[in-house]
Amino acid sequence: MTHNKTRLRTPTELSQSAAWQALAQHANELDFNLNDAFSEDLKRAENFCVHSENISLDFSKNLVSEETIKLLLELASQENLQQKIQDLRCGKKVNSTEDRSALHSLLRCQNSDDVPCNLSDEYRDIIHVKEKLKKTSNDIYNGVLRGYTGKPFTDIVHIGIGGSDLGPAMVYQALTPFHRSDIQCHYVANICANDICETLSGLDANSTLFIIASKSFNTLETLSNANTAKQWLLKHLTDEEAVAKHFYAVSAKPEKAKAWGINTQFVFPFWDFVGGRYSTWSAIGLSLCIGLGYDNFNQLLTGASELDQHFFNTELDKNIPVIMGLLGIWYTNFHQRQAHAVVPYDHRLRRFPQFLQQLEMESTGKCSNLQNQAIDYDTCPNIWGEAGSNSQHSFFQKLHQGTEFTPIDFIAVLQSPHNLVEHQDWLIANCLAQSRALMVGQTDDTPGLEQHKFMPGNKPSSTLILKELTPKTLGALMALYEQKVYVQSVIWNVNAFDQWGVELGKKVSNTIKQAMDNEKEISRLDSSTAALLKAYLNTK
Repeated sequence: MTHNKTRLRTPTELSQSAAWQALAQHANELDFNLNDAFSEDLKRAENFCVHSENISLDFSKNLVSEETIKLLLELASQENLQQKIQDLRCGKKVNSTEDRSALHSLLRCQNSDDVPCNLSDEYRDIIHVKEKLKKTSNDIYNGVLRGYTGKPFTDIVHIGIGGSDLGPAMVYQALTPFHRSDIQCHYVANICANDICETLSGLDANSTLFIIASKSFNTLETLSNANTAKQWLLKHLTDEEAVAKHFYAVSAKPEKAKAWGINTQFVFPFWDFVGGRYSTWSAIGLSLCIGLGYDNFNQLLTGASELDQHFFNTELDKNIPVIMGLLGIWYTNFHQRQAHAVVPYDHRLRRFPQFLQQLEMESTGKCSNLQNQAIDYDTCPNIWGEAGSNSQHSFFQKLHQGTEFTPIDFIAVLQSPHNLVEHQDWLIANCLAQSRALMVGQTDDTPGLEQHKFMPGNKPSSTLILKELTPKTLGALMALYEQKVYVQSVIWNVNAFDQWGVELGKKVSNTIKQAMDNEKEISRLDSSTAALLKAYLNTK
C-alpha cells in the first residue's frame, strides 16, 4: 500500500479561464518555424524588440507570432496585471501569507516625486539609513572609523547567506573595475568551515571589519560563521572590547545584535517589508558602499530605479519585464519546458545565474495559489547557466542537439573596460553565433549531412543588450529580473515573497542535530537518515 500525501491538483480558475484555454489551443495549432518567420517578416527583429533606458531586449528568436504575443497580453489583462503592478508600487500587502508589503522598489527610488504619498514615512526612514551608510563609508575611508589597535580597515568580511550574500557577492564580483584600491571585500556564507577558514587565512585582525547580515540575527549559518570570526579576532586581539570595533550588523533585531556584542551605533536596520532575496538595495549593501564607494552603490540604485519606472509606467506590450515574464509563461505552461538557461557573455557576470536561481526559484517555486489551493499547472522552471564562452564547452552540446529545447536568455555587454579589442570581438561574435546557430541548426538540407551532425534548429532564445557593465546598468539588470519574477507570480497567482520550503529544511536540520547530541533520538528518524547519521558519528 502506498501513502501519497500529495495535494490533489484539481482544476483551478486560472487553468480553466478563457485566456489560458485560448493559449493552449493556439500552442496546439501553432506550427512555427523561426527561419520562415524571419524570411516572411523582414522587420521581425525590429518589431520583436523592446527598450528601456539601460537595456534592450531582442525576443525575435522566440517561438512566438504576433498572435502569440496578443494572446499572452490578453492573459495578462485577464489576471489584472496592470493593477497588480500598481499594487506593488503603492505598497499593497502583496506578501499575503505574512501580511506584508514588498517595498524593495522603494529602497532604490531616487526621486521623492515617484514615491506614493502613503509610503512617505517609509521613504523617510530609507533616506535616513542611506545617509548613515554614506557617513559610515566615508568615515572608514577617512580613518575616522578604525580597528581596535588604531589601524585603518583594509578588508571587509561580509557574513550572510541566501539573499544576504548572493546579491552583494555577485555585485562586488561583477563591478571589479569599480573596486576601491585600499579596501577589499570578502563574502562568507557556507556553514562548511572551509569557507570562513579560507577567507580568514592571510587577513590581519588589526585591519579586518566584519559585517554580520542577518534579518533575524538568528540564522544558523550566519551566526556560526560570525562566532568563528569572533573567536579568530579575540585570538589575535585578546580583548572583548575589540569586538565592538570590528563587527557591524545589518538586522531587524538590533537587541540581539547588541547582546552578541555589537555597538548599537553600528547596527543598520532591516525592515520586514524587504525580503532577503530583494535586499541588496538595503543596508545589506553596506559592504558594497565601502568596497565600491557610496556613489557607485547609489548608481546601482539609480539604474534599478530607472528600470522600476519603466516597469511601472510603460504599456505592457513595450514593457521588458512583462514581455520576459510572459515568454516564460509561454514556455513553462504551453510548451512544458521545466528549465531555463541564462548565459551572460561577460566574465564579470559569472555569478549572475546563481543570483537568479534564488531570486526566481525561491519566489515562484510554489505549488499553492493565493487562495491556498493546490494548483494544476507548473510554475518556476529550473534556472541554470554559466558565463559564455565557457558554457559553450560544457552544456551547449545538449542545447544544440538534445531531444528537447531549453529557452535561453543571452546577456551581451557590448563594451568592456579593457582595451583587448580582439577578445571583445570574439566574445560578441560567439554570443551572436550561439543564438543564430540554435535558430538555424544544421539540417537535412545540408548536402551529405550525416545523422550525428544533424541539429534541428528552431530553438528559442532572447538576447538582452547592455552597452557596458556599470553600477547603473547592473542595477537595471537586477531589477529587470526582479520585476519579471513578479509578473510571473501574478499570472501564476502565487506569492513571490515567502519561502516556506526553506523553513522546512531548517526545522528538519534541527531535528537531526538533536539526534547527533542524543543518540536515543536517532530511532525517530527513517532508516536511511539514521544509517547515514551513524556513519558520520562513527567518524568522530
